[in-house]
Amino acid sequence: MDRRLFLTLAGASLLRASEGSAAPARLDASVERLADSRVQVGWSPITTPVSILVSDTPDTPRDRLRRVEGQARSGHVEVAAPRTPRPYFLLRAADGEQTRVAERLLPLRGGRNFRDLGGYRTTDGRQVRWGRLYRSGVMTGFEPDDMAYLQSLGVAVICDLRSPQERAREPSPFLKGGGGPAVISYEYPMASTAERMAGAKTRADAVQAFAESYVHYLDMLGPNYTDMFARLVRGEAPLAVNCTAGKDRSGVASALILSVLGVPRQTVIADYALTETYTPPSFYLKQASEPSKPGAISSEQAKSLSRLPPEVLQVLMGSDPDVMREALGEIDRRYGGPVALAKARFGLTDGSIAQLRQSYLI
Repeated sequence: MDRRLFLTLAGASLLRASEGSAAPARLDASVERLADSRVQVGWSPITTPVSILVSDTPDTPRDRLRRVEGQARSGHVEVAAPRTPRPYFLLRAADGEQTRVAERLLPLRGGRNFRDLGGYRTTDGRQVRWGRLYRSGVMTGFEPDDMAYLQSLGVAVICDLRSPQERAREPSPFLKGGGGPAVISYEYPMASTAERMAGAKTRADAVQAFAESYVHYLDMLGPNYTDMFARLVRGEAPLAVNCTAGKDRSGVASALILSVLGVPRQTVIADYALTETYTPPSFYLKQASEPSKPGAISSEQAKSLSRLPPEVLQVLMGSDPDVMREALGEIDRRYGGPVALAKARFGLTDGSIAQLRQSYLI
């Protein structure tokens, strides 16, 4: 089984265990692309046979889906599925349990960490709709094929959370016109996270400093997050949020969206941690030797980072779940939780939150 598929399913099993032994078994699934024409579909728990159906749209009614596998028992199967049109799967167990699933990481040739927030279960058992909410890193490296692929998915809005300096250095490829998605950005002074980490000597110091940076984003990016939620309420979707790495500013945005939709805390944290699976810390350091690549760090930045203790550097360059756990804990202490924060600071109401859940959950 593909390592990323295994880690995703193992994480889902741990989340079920954390919910208590009395929690009913749910069919959890994941899709990983093996090649342009094939994917691997995996699921757990493996207790009853599973049928796999597929369609080209995320919400196709079950009676219009095409069966690709019947009564599978292995827990994972390879399925013929071209890269485009994007395949969306429905897994249905013999006991009636079912789930919708698609590729978490989109199969783009360029760019970084562009992934779907769909499929996550909420506390009331619903799922976030696939193909409606995305998160990403820098998009400058997109190839023409990537841009056509995203336009085929109907991406309507990109909330670019990068600073003015970052946007000037690496402009969004969608700003060139041609009927692509609207690119929304705001001006703000970018505070350096590295400066906050400079005094960190241990992993615990680094986690605390990084979490404080995330809480600081609530002020620094307040207009961005307010606009993002307003667009979602108006139904301007599919919508993507992006920053440079696709893990920090976009990570906070994604955590806010998922929390408002009712996704449990541990699942929100697990989504944040996925960035380290797709773009490990070594990825960024390697790019220091390739400064022409999109999103690459400079040699000066690499030199500065090299002075940090290894355990501090790992936190800074990675997506340690404890960082998001601590940041959300601080949001709990200051605001009463992400939902209360979104109502107090980002323009949401009980009515608009209900509307969001109606629009983006199934």
